[in-house]
Amino acid sequence: MQIRYEITPSDHLEMLKVRFGLGARLGRILICIAGIIVGALGYHFFGATWLVVVGVFAGLTIAQVFMPYLVHRRIYRQNPQLFEMRTLTFSDEGLKSEKATGNIESKWSSFKKFKETKNLFLTYQSKDMVGMVPKRAFSNPEDIAQFRNLLASKLPRE
Repeated sequence: MQIRYEITPSDHLEMLKVRFGLGARLGRILICIAGIIVGALGYHFFGATWLVVVGVFAGLTIAQVFMPYLVHRRIYRQNPQLFEMRTLTFSDEGLKSEKATGNIESKWSSFKKFKETKNLFLTYQSKDMVGMVPKRAFSNPEDIAQFRNLLASKLPRE
């Protein structure tokens, strides 16, 4: 089967929200909140110098909350070739992606897992190498189901 699509900003942001989701950032956010509390107690008992600690941890907390958006803007602006129109061909052997700037062919054995979101199929070659296949690229629900079944037969689902 063959589909044609381009990665949109909303596709990319959805992938990053999965990749850097709240679960992945929750521990760091809680540490930052604890730092704010310690800084506030330090300010109360030891003086104004502790406001620096509060400010640093508040800034880190805000950065963690907005991390997917910050990463998205940087990647999307600096790497337009990653989001160009492509033709994806998939078979029992693997995937082949053809774009104006080059082609990539990958066997299923090079993938570790896949994940399905509301709008995307995400294929992982590693923790940081994620392929996106938007569901809108398929012409009907049966094609989506066929691709889902193919992924499920070749890769573990997360």
